[in-house]
Order: sequence, then C-alpha cells, then structure tokens
Amino acid sequence: MTEVIEEHAGMTRVSAYHEVQEVLRSSGFWPSMFVRVSGPLLEGTLMTLSVEEHLKRRRTEVVMFSRAQLMEYELRTVVPALRERLDAAFAGPDALPRVDIMHVMRDALLRVTAKIVGIDHLFGPADVDELRDLAEHFGEGSSAEWAIHDREAVVAAAVAAKDRFGERFFEPARRRRAALLAAAARGEIADAEVPNDLITLLLRNYGDWEPEKLLREVVFYVTASANTTTHLAPHVLQEVLRHFARNPGDRAKAGDLSFLQRAVSEGLRLHPTVPALLRLALEDVTLPGGRAFAAGEQLLLDLNAANRDERVFGPTAGEFDPYRPLPPRTTAYGLAFGDGAHTCLGRQVAVGAGNGSVERDDVPAGVLTRLLQEVLRYAPALDPADPPIFRDNTATMRFARFPVVLHGRPSASGRSGGRCPVHV
Repeated sequence: MTEVIEEHAGMTRVSAYHEVQEVLRSSGFWPSMFVRVSGPLLEGTLMTLSVEEHLKRRRTEVVMFSRAQLMEYELRTVVPALRERLDAAFAGPDALPRVDIMHVMRDALLRVTAKIVGIDHLFGPADVDELRDLAEHFGEGSSAEWAIHDREAVVAAAVAAKDRFGERFFEPARRRRAALLAAAARGEIADAEVPNDLITLLLRNYGDWEPEKLLREVVFYVTASANTTTHLAPHVLQEVLRHFARNPGDRAKAGDLSFLQRAVSEGLRLHPTVPALLRLALEDVTLPGGRAFAAGEQLLLDLNAANRDERVFGPTAGEFDPYRPLPPRTTAYGLAFGDGAHTCLGRQVAVGAGNGSVERDDVPAGVLTRLLQEVLRYAPALDPADPPIFRDNTATMRFARFPVVLHGRPSASGRSGGRCPVHV
C-alpha cells in the first residue's frame, strides 16, 4: 500500500530481498524514516543514528535483554497480565465472552514496556489507561510517514503526549533511579539493588545528556515495545486461526512453543510493522550484487515485496506456512526486523530466536510467542457478525478493531482439559 503516499513516488524503490538486505547491511546509507516526518518526536534516538554512533548506544542498551530479563518479561510479566484480562472477560454475563484482542494484548504489553524502560509505579487502571493513551500517540507519531492525511497534526499530538509522559511517568522514574545510583555510589546500597532498565542504563552511561534527549530515547522504546507489537499480534493470530481451519490436525500444536515461534515469525514476514524502510545514500554506493546508487538518493526498501520474494521464499512466498523451508542463513521472519547494524534491538523480546528452536518452557521464546500461546488457550474465534476492521487513515495494514469470541477457559492448573478446540 506504499503507493498511496505521494512523497514516496520519487524515491528509488528496492524490492528484491537480497538487494534490500545489502542496503541494510551497508554503512553507506542512513536510516531516514524516523526524522523525515517524525523528527520532532524521535530525532536523536537509537534508530536515527549513523552506524558508529548507533553501535555504541546499542552496546549500552542491549544488556537489558539478558536471558534472565527476557524470561522475566515473558513469564512473569506478559503471561500473568494477559491471563488476568482474559479471565476477567468470563466474569460478565455472556457464556461466550467477546473481547477486542488488540486491547487485551496492548495492556499486557504495556506491563512489559514498563519493565523495560523503568516505569515501576503503575498504581491502578487509571495509570494503565493513561500510559496506553500516551503510547498510542507515540505510535501514531512514529509512523506518521505512513499517515494518509494530517501528518503534522499527528506528530504535534505525539509531541504533546511526550511532554505529558515526561511529567507524569518519566521524570519521577528518572529521579528515583538517579537517587538509587547515587546511593550505590556512596556504598549505601549494593549495585545489584539498582534496576537494570533503560532509564537506569541511560543515566549510568549518558548522565550528561539533557533530560529531553533521555526522554526521547525512552519514548522510542515505549513505541517499539508496546504500540508496534500490539499492531503485529492480531495479524499473527489471524494467520494462525486460518491455518488451523485449513489444517485441523495442527490444532493440537496450539500449545507447542516451537510451532508457535515459527508461526509468529512467518506472520511477521508477511506483515512487517511498516510496508517499507527508508534509507538515504550518504555517498555513491555499489552493492555487492551490482546495483548502484548515487549520493543523496532516497531509497524506499519495500519490505512487503522483499519478504514475499519467490527467489528466496519459494513459489508460495505470499502464503502463510509455518513449515516453510528456508535457504541457509535466511531468517524465518525475513526482514521484518531489518538487518545489519540497525536490526531491531527488540527482536529477541518479540520472538526470541524466531526459528522454532524452543524445546523447553524455561528458555526465551518471545513475548509474541507467549501472547499467542496464552490467547489460544482460551479458544478464540473470529465473529462472522463482527469481523476485524482495518484502519483507513494509514498506508500500513493496521487493525482498528479485532474482536474475538472466547470459546473456552483453561482450568486453574493451566491445562486445556475440557475446553473447546480453536475456532475461526
């Protein structure tokens, strides 16, 4: 759907998988997408930096994603939050409750977001509601490149939300962590008592930054970990429900983490967060495959086309197939997380390795994999009388609503005994 944005018409489109990959791996291009329209919100954040500066900051922040913390995000944050919301749906009068799965997933992901960035005082539903509203504005502002109209107004609203977030959530958290770091430096508390979250890491490593720069980096992570993932999740769920309808024998794999991880990756391949990435050529560049670009040339890297390249993913590249054979060194999610130095740092959080290698429940599988596994335990089904609806104000394929009917509730032990099968 990238053709609906007039400004993209004059860009050089790159749609072959390996050419897109070569551009992403080259230091001759600068990631320009988040500063063209969304600069007032995100300029100076991780994904807008040149390669050398990006790698330096990435090394600082990657320590948030240790195996122990990934498990914390998955099993002790997102799963309990999701169960709480889905169980609550059965407290109403309807025998088969209906929920908008986007709202349910977003609330669970907000808990993960709070852990990652360091927002540790969400006292009740009002706090969660406000954080959700602010995160939605961030998401709109960060993807304003794909807004069909009123892009400046969208970004302005996101900047206002940033300021409110700074006052309401970021500044209190920053003060608490600055005090903890000072106490640790004086030897009053052990260093292990200081949390290992984004705000703390930024204060440790970039204590001389202006508060606004710190705030923007935190806003970027809130956008990536809450809003972006929320828009991906229903696409994956829809693909899996359709797959089960076509392949009833696979319904028994609704709890199989290995199968679900491959299913999530396949869903992300077909439904990347944005239809394209933008790159600006910093110099004359000739790719290893031979294609040449001139300094100053603006590239549109068509992820939808690249991730459906039949030369890489076979003649059924446009179809959902969690068993898809892949060429060597090709990721199951394609280029959904980018590639090269600017590969999305949150890949491990979202999908773990993404290749279906999960053999035990006590290894990171990705919050999207856990979300899918947990939702399927409630036997969700699309409602023919109330189907999902896409938004009409963006060139990205994002749902406005994704209502489902829950046909079963797991037993307290977590087993699925007695519940209905997964429906579509």
